[in-house]
Amino acid sequence: MNTQKLKVLQVINRSGIAKKTGNAWSIFSAQCVLEQDVDGKPQLLVGTINLPDALKDTEPGDYLANFAFFQSMEGKLEPRITSLQPWGRPAARPKSEAVTA
Repeated sequence: MNTQKLKVLQVINRSGIAKKTGNAWSIFSAQCVLEQDVDGKPQLLVGTINLPDALKDTEPGDYLANFAFFQSMEGKLEPRITSLQPWGRPAARPKSEAVTA
């Protein structure tokens, strides 16, 4: 699994009916800016990446994105986001157990 800082600009929903099966389909894509270092120099990449259904309601902002590779319908290996953590905000911690006297 790979982790990158990712700025989500907006989430777009594309949907339709499959010609072959007649089944409805829906794909959620995030328009993003990815900043990475290449040979010690910053590089900005702008593009879209598909989101899993669990992340379709993602709000615009900065995230720490976890990626894993999956096989596309065409047989290509493609990265997909597996989780998003808000960037710069502390992760929620469980409350400590109450002490009883």
